[in-house]
Amino acid sequence: MSVSDRPSMQSVQRSLLVGLLIGLILGLIIGAGIVGVYIRQNPPVYSGGAYPNELSPNYQDHYLAMVIDSYIVNRQADVAKERLKTFSEAQKIKALGRWSAIYVAGGRAAEAQAVNDLAVALKDAEGWSPETVSQAASELATEFKDDGAKAQAITTFANRLGQVPVAAEQAEQPADAAEAAETPAPAQADEGGVSLWLIALLCLLGLALLALGGIILYRRLGGRPTTPVKPEAVWEGEGPAPLKMWTGTYDVDRSMFDESFTVETEAGAFVGEVGMSISETVSATIPGTSPTQVTAFDVWVFDKTDITTYTTVLLSESAYNDEMIQADMQTGSQIKSVLAAPGTEFFIEGAAIRVEATVKEMNMAKSDDGSDYFEKLAVGLNVFIKEDADLKIGTMDVPDDFKL
Repeated sequence: MSVSDRPSMQSVQRSLLVGLLIGLILGLIIGAGIVGVYIRQNPPVYSGGAYPNELSPNYQDHYLAMVIDSYIVNRQADVAKERLKTFSEAQKIKALGRWSAIYVAGGRAAEAQAVNDLAVALKDAEGWSPETVSQAASELATEFKDDGAKAQAITTFANRLGQVPVAAEQAEQPADAAEAAETPAPAQADEGGVSLWLIALLCLLGLALLALGGIILYRRLGGRPTTPVKPEAVWEGEGPAPLKMWTGTYDVDRSMFDESFTVETEAGAFVGEVGMSISETVSATIPGTSPTQVTAFDVWVFDKTDITTYTTVLLSESAYNDEMIQADMQTGSQIKSVLAAPGTEFFIEGAAIRVEATVKEMNMAKSDDGSDYFEKLAVGLNVFIKEDADLKIGTMDVPDDFKL
């Protein structure tokens, strides 16, 4: 073969690049087909959204405790119902009964009464089955059979719901049976499942190698470099950077506005939760007005280390000057009121969490009676963990005898 008959270097490089791209596409098609067959034969256990009842049992306990604590402070049964809607009747009854017993044994009768009131409200609103109530109360009675105070509290709790828990000895058998019934059978893998899984892994490995080769070749042929990732925003304030920076934004189209996020250490340990939600609307005092005419927002912090929710209520000017609303603000020592205005700054502090809040944006409007309400509100929250805080990682801040 003469030198003139040989393909040029550019032609060879082009052919190699085309071959790699064709191989990559074919590999993707084959790999997708194999993975699809495997998924059909071995459907994933998890599907759907991240709902509270899909959390691990430990985080479910934290979430239920936060909802109950929030109700004790705010006494909003409808809000508690919405937050607990993904849990089963039995889960709600057990959580409420257990915390009622814990509060009674701890000498906190007012909190126990509030928990019982919430249970009655949920039972009436959701139509709890008497059989479910009796079964859950019986299991709780068995759980606390060696603790007289808690056992008596469970009896009182069940009586409020119109049921009487059976004796501990009789409750043990149904509890064991229910536990056995709820225990899922071990998944049985198909005989070819392992081989399909290995084939899929090999295909993915081959695709990764092909992609790497294509990228290297593309760069050698003069391909343009990839666009660099835009750096994240840098903390510009004084002192250590916050653990989390978040902005809650409300507008009139969000009549069910209620947002929150968890607070965790860099190691992933749960410390609490922070959120913002609607607190007061014009319709609460003026009949016939739209429920979207919001006059107050709760900005709240749940601190796990002392199991307390601290709330600052952002009020419009008319709500701030309303004596009835201000009287409601005095129902709890953890509730404070602030007149909302652009640039307003306020702080919320728990035992371990400190939140620095700023009203970043605010648009107001007038209702028919002259009351002002929010058309838009944006509140920025910077969350800090106090340097001297005792986080008590992995435990709730309650006596050992009362822990879940």
